[in-house]
Amino acid sequence: MSALSTTSMMLSNIHDADELLALADVMVECGYHRVWLAETGGLDAAALGAVLARTTPLEIGTSIVPVYSRTPALLSMMASTISHLGNGRAVHLGIGAGGQVIVEKWHGRPFTKPVATTRETVAVLRQALAGERTSVEGQMLRSTGFRLLTGAAPKVSIAIGGMGPAMVDLAAEVADALIVTWLSPRVLSTFRAAFSDAVLHHGRDPRAVRLVARVYVGVTETPDEAREHVRRELVEYLVSPPYGRYFASAGFGDEVQRVTAAFQARDRVEAVAAVSDRLLDEVLVLGRDAGDIEGPLRAYLAEGADEIVVQPVPSFRGGDPERTIRAVAKALG
Repeated sequence: MSALSTTSMMLSNIHDADELLALADVMVECGYHRVWLAETGGLDAAALGAVLARTTPLEIGTSIVPVYSRTPALLSMMASTISHLGNGRAVHLGIGAGGQVIVEKWHGRPFTKPVATTRETVAVLRQALAGERTSVEGQMLRSTGFRLLTGAAPKVSIAIGGMGPAMVDLAAEVADALIVTWLSPRVLSTFRAAFSDAVLHHGRDPRAVRLVARVYVGVTETPDEAREHVRRELVEYLVSPPYGRYFASAGFGDEVQRVTAAFQARDRVEAVAAVSDRLLDEVLVLGRDAGDIEGPLRAYLAEGADEIVVQPVPSFRGGDPERTIRAVAKALG
């Protein structure tokens, strides 16, 4: 079995629908089986998933849809509809808290008790996707009497995206997969062992809960340009408390402190400069061809990831998504 069978693509930060659909066709041509769609402020994951389910053989995943922007009933309808449009094929419903700015400022919803909200969302989803009437009276959510009129959707699995200890433990307890991001192979082996222990602690088989690692990859004629764009992008994550705590735990506490201090002082130039080459080298895979990226990608599988989700660096950040899709397939096929 080739490594490509455990590799998929996340078509995120691609804001043109025609480009995204064309890239999905390239994925099919290259032999991929699954595509992941993000949902932040651009293209709508539900609409895209429906189109791709109808026009390609790809399995559809979301990574992630915030639990605050869609109700659990609506999430179950979304996933069930995509599965039906794909003639019952597997759908991977990736949910999570999302960012506080996205939830509170963009959606106008209180970012309250994200772990409890995610847990109760999963509880409603499990009932709805099983074809049952919902009966959940939670601390944050309630749903009673809802039932999918299209019947059960047994091919829909639930993934939780998260990096913090509480969300990771929740995934170990109730999810079918955990989606992690910005996790380097150096950190992954220890993380894999701890996650498997958490799954066992909840009385489950570690093989039943996949560990899905998102990897940022750019195969382009201008890797240095892409590198500097991603350096600027990382500022947004380092100043976010949940991600900041993760990066500090992974040995980048100095970078977190320096970037945060510069950001708070409104010194954007210094904030970007404080994102070290050491950090970039760990979380970004760059090259000009398949040979440049094969080793770093295989390291994720060797250190315990069940699936790699490659997110191509977008063209507006110096990347070449189509070239990346083809190079990953060549490297891992």
